[in-house]
Amino acid sequence: MAKEFKCVVCGRCHLKSRRKITTKALKQFVRKRIERNLEENDVICEKCRSIYRKTLKKVNNEQKVSNCLSECITDDSDSEFVINTEEAVSTKILSPKQIELNISSTHTSHRFCIVCKKEGTSRNKLCKVPLQARTQAFIKNAVFIDGNTRCCKHHLSEQLFDDTSLQALTAKYTTTYMNRSDITSLLENVRKTLATSHILNFDNPLSLSDGDYYNLTGLSKQQFNELSSYIVSARQTNVRSVRTCIAVLLTKLRTGLPNHILGTIFSLTKSQVQRCIHSARVSLMQDFCTTFHWVSAYKPRRFCSNHTTPIAKTLFANDSEDAAIIVMDGTYIYLQKNADYEFQRLSYSLHKNRPLVKPMVIVGTDGYILSVLGPYFANGKNNDAAITKHMISVNAEGMNEWLETSDVCVVDRGFRDVVDFLREQGYNVEMPVYLKKGSKQHPVEEANASRLVTKVRWVVESVNARVKQWRFFDKVVSNHFIPIIGDLLRIVCAVCNKFRPPLAGTHPEDKSIAEAMLEKCKKGNAIQKMVTEEGLLTKRTIS
Repeated sequence: MAKEFKCVVCGRCHLKSRRKITTKALKQFVRKRIERNLEENDVICEKCRSIYRKTLKKVNNEQKVSNCLSECITDDSDSEFVINTEEAVSTKILSPKQIELNISSTHTSHRFCIVCKKEGTSRNKLCKVPLQARTQAFIKNAVFIDGNTRCCKHHLSEQLFDDTSLQALTAKYTTTYMNRSDITSLLENVRKTLATSHILNFDNPLSLSDGDYYNLTGLSKQQFNELSSYIVSARQTNVRSVRTCIAVLLTKLRTGLPNHILGTIFSLTKSQVQRCIHSARVSLMQDFCTTFHWVSAYKPRRFCSNHTTPIAKTLFANDSEDAAIIVMDGTYIYLQKNADYEFQRLSYSLHKNRPLVKPMVIVGTDGYILSVLGPYFANGKNNDAAITKHMISVNAEGMNEWLETSDVCVVDRGFRDVVDFLREQGYNVEMPVYLKKGSKQHPVEEANASRLVTKVRWVVESVNARVKQWRFFDKVVSNHFIPIIGDLLRIVCAVCNKFRPPLAGTHPEDKSIAEAMLEKCKKGNAIQKMVTEEGLLTKRTIS
């Protein structure tokens, strides 16, 4: 049977962990602890020897500080220099860990790895856990790791835990004893980590600049805050806030990025991004779009006074304050090729030779978007004229109640088949004149009349270009967004109505310009008349 050795300091029996007391300093330490003289066969265990080493290190640190202070105090060059000895010593010597916090922590053993719990050997060497890895574990897993703990080297990658090791890391204790230095160091490390992280946070208005807001969402910081204030129906959750949902949707529309890339930018999964888009779309349609984009949101007379330019009134309404002037045109949104054969046939455009859908945009003469109808299929049955006739026939969005007799519709030549129908309903229609069969050019009167229409109709083309600045609509739209293209388009139009300036402003000289255009429109082409009457077109030379 192996002989047991009892430690002279702690009195415990040990089989292997024993050391003879040889050095003078160790003998002095033991005599002071046991308060008697040592015998020849007295031994000390490794644990008590470790306590001796820590005590010796502490005494040496105190001695170094006191020596430094004595040199400073006895320096003749600065005899008035005074230093607080207790404060200087406290900066070198750590305070006892007496502060108990409800923070989970790992064990502090040097012998075992804190991740896989394997014992350190000559083959499996353990290393000290780096500061970056300890901060990473606290932020990701809410686990505090003491600075003296060890782990296997293969758990670390560039001073950080890899994903597998971070998932395997578990806490042993539910509370942690810390001192002031530990708390200060922990807070400082977390502060530095968060200061260098660049995760988008729209819940904190100070985390992003005004330029960042505009680049991502198309709105300034103040405009984004105002838009968020309209949302009252969305539900706030721990995973995502209302502001985050709106930011994800607007960034999607503004940049056209795929959902998995948006997830990387916002630190969300792909499914969370999809739920954010759905939640924001429903809330914006319910709380915001009904105010800034629907026919019912604007009374006709208020629309006439606020969104009809003086040039349009003078050219087409005889300066009437009661006549509403609207400009209509269709636009294109391109789609992916669809596996549904019937849908592919209905959405394929023979004009563009690709699948697409066609929204019908109705705007005021200053660029205010009154309504967006559709989107409609792109087959031959759904041209601009057919869509307009359908809109009036089914009273889409209450357009028949909103429009009144003598209101003016400004359109392009694609609406030629519906002009008579609109006039039968009592509306005035302004459209560029078609070139008659056999004619080489328009007569002067027809050409000037077409220029008057173009002077007003350009605004709808600029509105379509403004909408296409939201790159989601400028790119090929994924098939799973087809059911909600109309809602997304109406959200963008409502945002443009609220936060974008009018495309056609009002100037004091507008009315005089329009009157001058009407006056010159009635004049003939004197040069053409002279060339025709004198037969100059048939002469080879002029004498």
